[in-house]
Amino acid sequence: MYLIGYLFPFLYLSRYSYSANMLEPDDHSPSKGAERPRRNRRLTEARLRKAVEDLLVEGGFSALTPSAVGARAGVNKMLIYRYFGDLPGLIRSIAYADDFFPTFDVLRGELSVEQLLAMPVSQRASYVIDRNARILLDRPVVLELMVWELVERNELTAIMEEARETLGLRLMAELFPDVPDKPMLQAVSALLSAGVSYLALRQRKIRWYAGLDLTSDDAWNGMAAAVVMMTKGFDDPDEPDLR
Repeated sequence: MYLIGYLFPFLYLSRYSYSANMLEPDDHSPSKGAERPRRNRRLTEARLRKAVEDLLVEGGFSALTPSAVGARAGVNKMLIYRYFGDLPGLIRSIAYADDFFPTFDVLRGELSVEQLLAMPVSQRASYVIDRNARILLDRPVVLELMVWELVERNELTAIMEEARETLGLRLMAELFPDVPDKPMLQAVSALLSAGVSYLALRQRKIRWYAGLDLTSDDAWNGMAAAVVMMTKGFDDPDEPDLR
């Protein structure tokens, strides 16, 4: 009896120490303990982003709630707040990712800014518009989300709008600084980018537009050539005002 009473504190402490060791990382293995959380975080963030994309495609922005995203990702919804601050922060991380909306560097492709500026304005415009079209066509999830954006308006859709507007302004500022008529540049940019976006969205369900087969490379090559023709007026700075 006395022996049990004597040993009990040591048994209790040993049990506590064992349990703690099961929960705490091994202090003697700092490299393993440091790497594992980072690896898990990257995986969890990717799962949360994928969950957002899936929910948006299926039900639009109204389907997005922290609980729904967490459930679809198979993780605790509180990780959204831990890793992204809040749900809008998660949406922003998606909207500005290289594999979502085309970014400046993705649109630039293998050409440097200096190489692009060496082109005539019309060829430069055609290159950027065509790159944007091809990238959107290769990203069907982005196209689906753009459809939902047209029918819903809230804080989350505003983030998507912000990402594209920021990109558009940067493109005009850095790739077309030599165009003196800025209002006309903005007007032409709006018409061309909106036209390409609409045709990319349309080809999801409808193959033909104005006799063009929107599923064929020939149609998009022809539209790239048309952009050159429509923007020729920007090539000669001595030309009279386009208006």
